[in-house]
Amino acid sequence: MTKEEKYKTLLPQAQGLLEGETDPIANMANLAALLHQEMGFWWTGFYRVQDQELVLGPFQGPIACTRIALGRGICGTAWKEQHTLVVPDVNQFPGHIACSAESRSEIVVPVWHQGQIVAVLDIDSRELNTFDQTDCRYLEKMAGLVYGPQKDIWFAAGCFWGAQKFFKLIEGVEFTEVGFANGRIPNPTYQEVYTDTTGHAECVHVRYNPSVVSLQRLTELFFQIIDPLSLNKQGEDEGTRYRTGVYYDDEQDLDTLTTVFQEEKAKLGVPEIPVELLHLSSFYRAEEYHQDYLDKNPSGYCHLNPALFKLARQKPSNGSH
Repeated sequence: MTKEEKYKTLLPQAQGLLEGETDPIANMANLAALLHQEMGFWWTGFYRVQDQELVLGPFQGPIACTRIALGRGICGTAWKEQHTLVVPDVNQFPGHIACSAESRSEIVVPVWHQGQIVAVLDIDSRELNTFDQTDCRYLEKMAGLVYGPQKDIWFAAGCFWGAQKFFKLIEGVEFTEVGFANGRIPNPTYQEVYTDTTGHAECVHVRYNPSVVSLQRLTELFFQIIDPLSLNKQGEDEGTRYRTGVYYDDEQDLDTLTTVFQEEKAKLGVPEIPVELLHLSSFYRAEEYHQDYLDKNPSGYCHLNPALFKLARQKPSNGSH
């Protein structure tokens, strides 16, 4: 059985194990035990954010460091930089905290709740180069279960700066990041994508709580911030990297998405629209300066009309989520 096949089997087990339990410590304990037992990791556990420190939480494995400061070591860096870190060789990581000399490679996954990192999932291996993008994808999904159900969807809406700001404002959206989706080359840089030769689209990864905001609602809002009749052009931005699309990784989402697309075409009175609806084949996080760009640069360029941001905060008129 491949690593991905193991994760595909394990994910529904984790969902069933944590479903209905509202205590995050209990969920951390059970998730750490499940991953440790089924995946054979050397150290598997959580550190919780407490008063600007990471404090040791439920874990499986040998004795560990009790407290880690913001920005210290791999765990503290993942917390500070707000994204998953995969480290092939911990001894090559600047400022690595050696809780055990047996640890050789490591992955640290932030746990998000209400738009903030509240913990990290830390997994260590006694072998080099243990973790990769498959671990990232599935461990992020599992870490997202600790504080309740979470799902993922990817929106290409032209320049990703404004789109990220828009989706961050929606109640029920737990996490966003910008990157490049469904292209032909791995780990592209922004400069490479900008040439329109990689096949990637600028995209926003949205993780949301489906009990607070529905996929239908998110997709309807997506259509309100794009020109759905414009091919490879949104605002002043033009090129295949600015094409529009919705990308999913859960086949169960396709019916909902198809319905919203059909309703949009009927509203416009056209048989087809140049907006992609595809399974997500790849997504690579963009460089750090692109993340939350408009928060860092309030006067920065945005192709979206500022009035559109008010839509994100509005409650649905029909009372649904």
